[in-house]
Amino acid sequence: MAEAPKSTYSSDLLIIGSGFAGTFAALEARKNGLSVIMVDKGVVGWSGMSPWASDSRPFDAEIYDRDEWHLNLAMNTEYVNDRVWLDIFMDESLDIFYELQAMGAHETKPFERGTRVFRSELEAAGVAFVERTMVTSLLKDDDGRVAGAVGFTYDDSREASKAVVLNAGAVVLCTGAGSYKSPGFPIWGQTFDGDAMAYEAGATIVGKEFHDTHPTFAFAPAAAYEGWKWAQEVKGAYVMVGPPNKLEGGLTLGNALNVYQNGVDRRLGVGPGGEPPPVPGAPPPGAEERERNRKYLGKGYLRTPGLHLDMGGPPEAPSEEGDGEKLGHRVGGATAGMGVHKSEGILSSDYSCAADGVEGLYAAGDALGSMLCGSLYPGRGFSSYGSAIQGRRAARSAVNFVKSNPPPKVRSEKIEAAVRNMWAPRENAEGYSPEWLTVTLQNTMTPFHVLYIKERRRLDGALASIEFLRKHCVPRMIARDGHELRMAHEVKNMLLNAEMKLRAGLYREESRGTHFREDFPVRNDKDWFCWVTVQQKGGEMNMGKQMLPEKWKPSSSNSYRENYPRVFPGEDEYLRNQRFSI
Repeated sequence: MAEAPKSTYSSDLLIIGSGFAGTFAALEARKNGLSVIMVDKGVVGWSGMSPWASDSRPFDAEIYDRDEWHLNLAMNTEYVNDRVWLDIFMDESLDIFYELQAMGAHETKPFERGTRVFRSELEAAGVAFVERTMVTSLLKDDDGRVAGAVGFTYDDSREASKAVVLNAGAVVLCTGAGSYKSPGFPIWGQTFDGDAMAYEAGATIVGKEFHDTHPTFAFAPAAAYEGWKWAQEVKGAYVMVGPPNKLEGGLTLGNALNVYQNGVDRRLGVGPGGEPPPVPGAPPPGAEERERNRKYLGKGYLRTPGLHLDMGGPPEAPSEEGDGEKLGHRVGGATAGMGVHKSEGILSSDYSCAADGVEGLYAAGDALGSMLCGSLYPGRGFSSYGSAIQGRRAARSAVNFVKSNPPPKVRSEKIEAAVRNMWAPRENAEGYSPEWLTVTLQNTMTPFHVLYIKERRRLDGALASIEFLRKHCVPRMIARDGHELRMAHEVKNMLLNAEMKLRAGLYREESRGTHFREDFPVRNDKDWFCWVTVQQKGGEMNMGKQMLPEKWKPSSSNSYRENYPRVFPGEDEYLRNQRFSI
């Protein structure tokens, strides 16, 4: 494979990923005169999670109270959300709403948005596409500045896979979230590639101990969006009405904790943790919130014709008489391994979207660890618009950087070394298949008593397995064709992130949001009011703390339970026995 052909591209700015973040980054960079190449592992406009993004929650100062949003979101996310990013969201989300409206995005179904609107906008703006290309590593010049990337084409049924060299003045990672290829959510192609490349380049990663908790269905686990037809079958902007709720509406650990305490409820129409079925004649869940939010109707941007308004409460579930019988009872783990939207990824301490300590590298969307949503996703409406805002912001920062610095140069020896490393699984005559490694990873990381219900001994055991796979098996992977080579690099990235998640889960010796430790079942603001950071130093994975401002802590005049109404199993007993002081 060392003699395989190469395709070389050059641009002012390289954008990896083509969802909300990538689209808004590319359009902003073109408006400012930069040449842009957008590379995607799939097809531009139809990859990642953006085609499934349905609802939004723009902040309109004519309607809403900024302090109420801050208060509610802080309590819901257990106080470790980034208040500055929330201010940025509130300042810019309404502008994103009107920009999408001007594009015509509100005239399509959500899953048509990328192909019918975003791709057309990008083509009209002169953005060049490199598609169905797996990017494997970032290139750096001799000064340590990120100056592009290398990857390969994997569709080799008609022509051989080629190395792809992408030279650029700066790189924006819009690679989205990741998971362990669980069938329960449309995220199979996202395998933490951006986090892995950034980590290897020296960036700091945050948010690895917190998890998404979407459920799926027992009889059809891959039918991820059967419960979301209410959002996928409409044309127009789907808008959440009202501020985020203080406690309800978020993706909490509730189901996993109920399973832990009570077992799985196999009745149709109920959650994996055994929420009771609807009581005949009783108001549906969320009825009070929906009634409360009616006061916002007819105000501000909500006067826009053609909106689909969600007044609050949980999404509709398939009925027992309809799809529910075919789909079965709810089970957890739909997004196994995925972090919290906007809270897992590359750290940018100065809010420019520039990766801390790595010149020329930027991130946006779910590739950026902005901690906008803290320790759990607080309710629908923050992800897609948050990605668009951050994509645009990352591009503005990258534009200033590229225009202020001479073009970087990467020595050919560095490029050749990256290409050799990329092809390595094709050169191995015998070893381990990426399929086997992926299944072994899934069997290690996705059990709920490792992923959600954590305890030191189990985490240590899983970590020992992951370390063995990374050290012993990854260097000896074999790939017979381009698709297996893609899978080899994907499982390599998933294993790296599995180690990050396990080490972050061990390091944070408290419970908070979607991180529950049986051995530390309390929130500990004294020692752990922070974000856990992961960074490579001297070839080793180093853990650290990014301490948060004191003013973000919950009120000291409130009781512990007033600040933290959600109760973890064993928490009250721990507080009594340990005489734990907050």
